[in-house]
Amino acid sequence: MRKGMTLVELLIVIGIIVVLVGLTFSVILQARRRGQLAACISNLKQLVLAVHAYENDWGMVPIEFHHETSEGVFGRVEQILFPYVRDENLFICPEDPYKGESDIRGGRVVWKGKKWKMSYYYFVNDFTVKEYLGYEMTRPFPDLVLFNCPWHPKVELIARYDGRIEIAPSGRYRRIGMITTP
Repeated sequence: MRKGMTLVELLIVIGIIVVLVGLTFSVILQARRRGQLAACISNLKQLVLAVHAYENDWGMVPIEFHHETSEGVFGRVEQILFPYVRDENLFICPEDPYKGESDIRGGRVVWKGKKWKMSYYYFVNDFTVKEYLGYEMTRPFPDLVLFNCPWHPKVELIARYDGRIEIAPSGRYRRIGMITTP
């Protein structure tokens, strides 16, 4: 009767364990990414609802503008919509490695000593209203793109005025003021 394992048997057992750990890790990573995608979709839906709440109060969707004062910059959509959501985490995509502090939207914003963070692009601003839409934003069309999230691997999330969240392959749209088709 043998009392121990040979070196070959030990290496085979270790190899099987390594393969199982590798498979488990990839499944866990994929589940984590899907969870972050679901959280981002939820954030975008909440922000679209906040835009509609703002519209109910003011008669138009918020138009982002950048007004620099001695106290900092005001007029970003995260500042305009904050009273409607009361949660700063809704403005941050879970996949954003910079946690909303990147310069993708034209620089960091500080207002009265507070940093305002945002991971998403917002497309209704002075430029889009004047150059592309050509009319007052009192009645936007349903296909209007409100938000875009570029942080997920291989896909972009697009939140439209009518509440649809579109999952599109990266690079399908190009950004010129508003998201447009290629």
